[in-house]
This record gives sequence, C-alpha cells and structure tokens, in this order.
Amino acid sequence: MYVSNTTDRLQGTLCYKDANFTALTIPAVFPTICPVHGQYVIYYNERRQGVIYPRGYSTSVGSSLCEVEVYGCPGEFYGPYCSNACPNTNCYCHLETGTCQGCKPGYQGYLCKLACDRGYYGAECQQECGHCRDLNQCFHTNGSCLTGCEAGYHGSKCDAPCPYGLFGPDCVDRCNDTCDGCNRFNGSCDSGCNPGWQGYDCQEVCDKGSFGDNCSETCGHCRDIDKCSNINGTCLTGCSAGYQGDLCKTSCGRGLYGAECQQECAHCRDLTQCVHTNGSCLTGCEAGYQGETCAAPCPHGFFGPDCADRCNDSCDGCNRFNGFCDYGCNPGWQGYECQDACDKGSFGDNCSETCGHCRDVDECFNINGTCLTGCAAGYQGDFCTTSCPYGFFGPDCAYRCNDSCDGCNRFNGSCDSGCNPGWKGYECREACPYGFFGLDCGERCNDTCDGCNNINGSCDSGCNPGWQGYDCHNACPYGFFGPDCVHECTDTCDGCNIFNGSCDSGCNPGWQGYDCRDACDKGSFGDNCSETCGHCRDVEKCSNNNGTCLTGCAAGYHGDVCKTSCTHGFFGPDCAYKCNDTCDGCNRFNGSCNSACNPGWQGLECQAACDEGSFGDNCSETCGHCSDVENCLNINGTCLTGCDAGYQGGLCKTHPKARIICRCKTWITVIRLFGVH
Repeated sequence: MYVSNTTDRLQGTLCYKDANFTALTIPAVFPTICPVHGQYVIYYNERRQGVIYPRGYSTSVGSSLCEVEVYGCPGEFYGPYCSNACPNTNCYCHLETGTCQGCKPGYQGYLCKLACDRGYYGAECQQECGHCRDLNQCFHTNGSCLTGCEAGYHGSKCDAPCPYGLFGPDCVDRCNDTCDGCNRFNGSCDSGCNPGWQGYDCQEVCDKGSFGDNCSETCGHCRDIDKCSNINGTCLTGCSAGYQGDLCKTSCGRGLYGAECQQECAHCRDLTQCVHTNGSCLTGCEAGYQGETCAAPCPHGFFGPDCADRCNDSCDGCNRFNGFCDYGCNPGWQGYECQDACDKGSFGDNCSETCGHCRDVDECFNINGTCLTGCAAGYQGDFCTTSCPYGFFGPDCAYRCNDSCDGCNRFNGSCDSGCNPGWKGYECREACPYGFFGLDCGERCNDTCDGCNNINGSCDSGCNPGWQGYDCHNACPYGFFGPDCVHECTDTCDGCNIFNGSCDSGCNPGWQGYDCRDACDKGSFGDNCSETCGHCRDVEKCSNNNGTCLTGCAAGYHGDVCKTSCTHGFFGPDCAYKCNDTCDGCNRFNGSCNSACNPGWQGLECQAACDEGSFGDNCSETCGHCSDVENCLNINGTCLTGCDAGYQGGLCKTHPKARIICRCKTWITVIRLFGVH
C-alpha cells in the first residue's frame, strides 16, 4: 500500500507490503499505520514474471476490496475532535499536536514559509519546472506555466514536446502540409518534404514527369503528363494508349491495345505483332481483312490477305477469303464462273429480263438491256420500252407530229386522230375560213370582232368600230370611237357616236353647229350659247366657254364675268381706283363726288376745307370760343390751341359751374365764380 500526492504509486511512499500472510492466514480486517501525508492511498497487488510465489497463490491478480476506510482530520485542522486550526497553513500539521510534519507542495524552509526557488515546484520543491515561456511564471505548487510554453512545447507544465505536425509556442502552429513534419521550434522543413514536393520550404511540386519522395521517381505513360500525380505518380486522366495500371507503366497483354488496354486486336496475321498502342498489325492481315488494324472486311470486289486480290469482274463480288463467286454473277453474265454472256434477247440479273424494241436485237446490251443502236419506230428510252409521247413518232420518237394534227400515229406520223381546232382537211393543213374557228371549224366568230383566231375564236385581228377589249365585248368609253376605240372624239363635242365619231349628243359649252366647230356668237357663251356676257372692257374678249372677261371689266364693274358693281369707295375699270378721301363715296364710273363731301370739306370736288369759324357736315356748324379761331378743326370743331378765358371742353362752348363744399355739424359755403358778367 502506497500514500502519494499523485496517481503514480512510484512517486509516493510505501506504507505496507505483505511478506507474512498466506491465503489461509490473511485476516479479513487488519490495521496498519502509515505516518505520512498524501492525497492518494494506493492498494496494489502484483504478479511478476519469473517469480515463484508460495503455494496457494493464484497465478493471476484478482482483488476484491469490500471496504477501505481512511481516518483523519480534514485539512488545516487537528486535535481530538479536529477542532483546532493548524498554526501554519503551508504545513501538513500533526493530527494530534498540530506540529509541522512537512511542507505542502510548493513550499520549503522553516515552518514552510518560503515558496520554491525559481525553476522548481512541488513536494519539497524537488521538481524542475518545464519549458515555461517565463520561468518566473512557473507556479510553485503544481509547475503550471501561467504565461504559456516556449516554442516546441505544450501542456500545462510545458514538459511535452510538440506532437508531429505542430510547432511554435504552445505548439499552436501547424506545419506546412507539404513538409514531412517540421522543426518543432521554428516550423522549418528540417526532416524533408512529403512525397511530391521539393524546395527549401517544400512549396514546389515535383518537376513535370516526376513524383514521390525527393521527386526521384519518373511518371509512367500518362494520357496527359501534366495529370501525373506529383505525390504517388497516379495518372489522373488515365493511361496513354497501350498502357495500363495506376502508374501506366505496364504494356497491354497479348491481343489487347489502346486506351486502358480495352480494345482487342483485330485479324492480324500474327497477334504477337499487334502494336499495343494503336492495334496496328505489323505483319499484315489475315485473308478477308484490310486496314492498319485489320478490322475492316474486304470491300465488295476484293479478297485474300490484306484484300490485295481483285474478284472476277463478272462476279457479283466474291468470297472475301478465297475469291469464289459464292454470291452469283453480275447482271449480264451466267455460268459457274460467270464467264458466259446472257443469251440473245435477254439481259440483267440471272439473264432474266427481256430486251425492249431495239432497232437491232443483237445490239441489246447484256448487262442492263440498253439498245446500243437506238429504238424501233414508235419507241424511245434507253431500253426502248416506252411508247412515243403525244406529238412524236418514228424511230426513237425523234420526229414531231404536224402541229395541226391532234397527235399522230407514233409509227408513221399520219393524222389518224383528227385535226386540232382551227384546221381541216386530210392532212389538217387548211385553216378555218374567215368568220369561223374551233374543232372542225364549227364555231362562228363574235359579231364585234373583225374576223377571229381560227383556233380559239379570240379577236386577234382587232374589233369592229365601236368596240374594244380582248373579246371585243366592251363598247368604246366616253370620248372615243372607231375600230378598237383608238380615235378620240372632237374636243368641242359632248362625247360622240362610238361608231363614226359624229356629235350626236350635242356640243360642249361655248360651241354650236352640226359638228360643234363654231364658237358662240359675239356677246353670248355657255351651254347652247344661251348666256349673255357681262360688262367686259372688250366684248370680243368674253370667253365663249364660261363668260370670263379676258381683258378685264368696263368702268364701274368687277369680277370674272364683270357683272358686279363697284363697292362704296371704289370706281373705274375693274373698280381698281379708290375714291378721294374727302368725298362721301364717289361715282363708280368716273370717281366724281356726286354723293356730297365728308365732314369739314366743301366744293365741287370736296377739295376745299370749311370757311374759318365753321366745321362739320356741309360746314354747317359754328366753332366755339377757341383761343385762336384759325385753329378750330374743320372736321369736328376741336379747338387745337385751347379755349378763351371762361370756357372749357373740347369745343370750348361750356361755362364752369359753382362748387359747394359741405362739412358735418358745421356748414361752410365756398362760392367761386369764374367769368361772371
């Protein structure tokens, strides 16, 4: 049994070790005294190798503790009832007397009053502090580094080196992933780089084409050398053709080639000569195959190794291995080896087709039945099996039937089927007579046509007078007449006869006579010359169409037809002159002042102002008390220079009146008299 301040029995004090009891003599309960201080009581049973134990001892340890009782005062107290406080708190005091029996961890000296020296801690200050960042901050009781650890160490006591992959103070920094661990103090890659990396600080990947530890291994046949893993050499995008495996360093097995060795070599003459990268057959192909990889069967018409031999031309292809005519003959040939041409008059596959109407049956081509010298009369085409089309006849249908025939005999060209519309006679060479058309000339032309087309009855030769249009069914429009309505009616006619152009419907305004060629008589105009010209300056210049006076109006009139009198204030030809301003209007013919003068004027021509002292209409009014009578305005009597004393107003005829001013409560009368006589 041990008493210790830690869970490690070897750091404590051995209190008791059994050397006397046996399995038969050991009591159920026995006391033992351990005069030491500690936090842990450790019960330990053992079996050592090579040690011979007394008879009755078991070969393996099996402890069954039913109860362990430890008695003593609680910390810091002593005495019979544990009621006395220990005098020195840093000591383990005697449970009965309270005397100092030893120092608690972290203390030393007399009565345990001194803390451990710098760099030491624990029981009796025997333990050295770890790698504290500041030894002054190593806690003297349990060795904890209060301000952390130096570079390269971690833990509460800073006594544990940094684990792999960490470095620096308290081991809080992580080594570069590309380093094989690192210096636990400064993180440098002292132990080298991880596979796939190189350089002083292991930041550079292996050079292209290399991988692994120290980049000392060479990549295999990767499909893309840039995709060779720098770490383990794996080809990430697969192998180049002809190689297999993760590292692509293994050639394809016999009979295989290409990407991932997934393709089988084809029909090589010797499979060991199949190139593992592309499947090429180095010594050529077996019979019946061709191409670099010998995968393609011989094309039609070839056979043998590498398909180098040509089949017989008369064979329909041949066996690609031995060249036999296994599939029959080409068209036009027959016999075991296809060496015999078809019999006369036959051709084609198995000579089973019959030649057409060849001009010479000996010239029917045995292969496709083409008539080499042309067709007999009535037939056409390469095989001379097609009858002549409508309108053709003779050998090869090379001749055209007469255009007037309704087709013809395809052998000799005779008009067996009758004539086309518009023709008649045995050979259909006579056109229909004038006025007739159509099949057998049995239809009559339209009466409005000038004859007609003998085939379809269209009015090809034009229309009779008075008609127009494709079929001459439209009468001439207004203003036109004659054949095809190509002639214009006379301008003076109101339309005309569509057949002969006569003025049946009368004349246009301004014209008269049978053929409307005479203008209206002098002084008249309009429809039927029934209207009278106005007051033209020259009556011979009155328009016979609308009565317009072409040279203007006589004095006293205006307007296009000169029938409107001059308005007030104007006179003369076309009313072009303005009356004198002093006249009240004037004579519209000569401008004389027949209607009296305006106010302020007098005399025959109203050119004289009113006499001095008078004004107004007919100068009949008298001027007022002007300061200067000569400055009395003759028109309205206004005194231009003001009034005589005692008068006011525009005409100076008014006396001023008295003015009375009234005030409330007090009456004040002010009378001012002006000019009282």
